[in-house]
Amino acid sequence: MRYLLALALAAVAAAQPLEYKLLNEGVLQERLKLAQPMNPERYRRLKTLFDESGCRGDRFHEQTVKGSKEPNMICGVAGTGESPRKIIVGAHFDSVGGDGIIDNWSGAVLLPGFSAFLRRSPRRHTFEFVAFAAEEKGLLGSHVYLKSISKQERKQIVAVIIMDSLGLTPTKYWPNGSTKELAIAAARIAQALNLKFSGVNVDQVGTTDSEPFKDAHIPVLSLHSVTQETWPIINGSKDVWSAVSWKDYYDSYRLISALLVYLDQNLP
Repeated sequence: MRYLLALALAAVAAAQPLEYKLLNEGVLQERLKLAQPMNPERYRRLKTLFDESGCRGDRFHEQTVKGSKEPNMICGVAGTGESPRKIIVGAHFDSVGGDGIIDNWSGAVLLPGFSAFLRRSPRRHTFEFVAFAAEEKGLLGSHVYLKSISKQERKQIVAVIIMDSLGLTPTKYWPNGSTKELAIAAARIAQALNLKFSGVNVDQVGTTDSEPFKDAHIPVLSLHSVTQETWPIINGSKDVWSAVSWKDYYDSYRLISALLVYLDQNLP
């Protein structure tokens, strides 16, 4: 399905169309249902989805993560603008509890589809879609990824979007773990799409792969769907298909899809 959305945002002098392509709901459901508890199998299934989406050859590489049997998986979409910078979209794929469908197959399984639709049209900025390994062991994958980026390369990163545990409730962001300007942009996209979007901090109960980027003073937006009521589902036996609120999950998918196109068009 293809959508054209005219957004009149305060950050833009005049409304401009955002064109983005969504997977059919049935296809996305099938991908989400591929979640299962064993990390080696999660890695294999996600790698297959990357390959099927066109992330192969020079577009795809793996990054060894010390302390993890599985590597980070990285898929690139080259920018064609005059001075392309980098937008990183990341989610961890490892799990500890139930089938790990919410935490965090819900985020990881979106990466291949995002890379495919962004590759269909020229992009101003370069995108890198990163499936992080070993988040549950202490953010190992995101620390390794960030460490591999030089100080000069870090200056070229204009946004990092981290997705972790979507589909429990309408889309949330972590205010203390996010850059204000990116949160405002996401809120405006949500308003234009008539979607719910609010801030919920998770400082006292957990963390996610946005933390290393925030600590490094790189612009980051940490997206999730966790509330005080739904937190017990995370890392437990209840993290299975029945925990998914499909409408909320698909709405998060719509929101992030539009946000990525907006950031590519409007970030300097």
